[in-house]
Amino acid sequence: MNDLIKVLIVDDHKLISEAWSSLLKDAPQIGVCGTADSEESAFDQAIIHKPDIVLMDINLGSGSGLSAATKILDSLPKVRVIGLSLHDDITYVKKFLSLGAKGYLTKNTNKSELINAIHAVYKGELFIAVEIKDRYFASLLNVDESEKKELTMKEIEIVKLISQGLTSKEIGDKLFVSHRTIETHRHNILKKLDLPNAAQLSSWAKDKGYV
Repeated sequence: MNDLIKVLIVDDHKLISEAWSSLLKDAPQIGVCGTADSEESAFDQAIIHKPDIVLMDINLGSGSGLSAATKILDSLPKVRVIGLSLHDDITYVKKFLSLGAKGYLTKNTNKSELINAIHAVYKGELFIAVEIKDRYFASLLNVDESEKKELTMKEIEIVKLISQGLTSKEIGDKLFVSHRTIETHRHNILKKLDLPNAAQLSSWAKDKGYV
């Protein structure tokens, strides 16, 4: 493999972004083509640089790495995304991979594992951090009730807007649907998660890293 693997690093903490860049500075056949610190800049930088690999922080302050990954993959399907997160919850890992990501690393990842992940994903392989790999594959054999409570991407988008304090009408206007449609989604989301109200939903969303 003689081609340079172009990597875009997305993290809303500059110090962490610089640390990842430093780790990859002398890595064989890998070059950092850019960095981004928000959902919007991640998409813009991806369009500009057309990276081979995007290292995506799942929590991006006011934005979402989940949403950013979806937008990038929709526009640049050849890009391969690797999630980076403090979260080692397997449900969270599955959620990110279900979007089309090809790898998942925790921020305990060392330089060697990071480089191995980039090369593996570039070759089309799935790469899961060593510390969660066994739990992830074991979970594929045991679908429990929590799996049935997973939200769709549309529901996650609505949860994010609810958590920002928007009304059903405001959300409907933003998503170009009627407020009655949003009310239906709101009802179904609360029922699916067995939560009593929007305040509890916002707290749940924060715990999950969606906001």
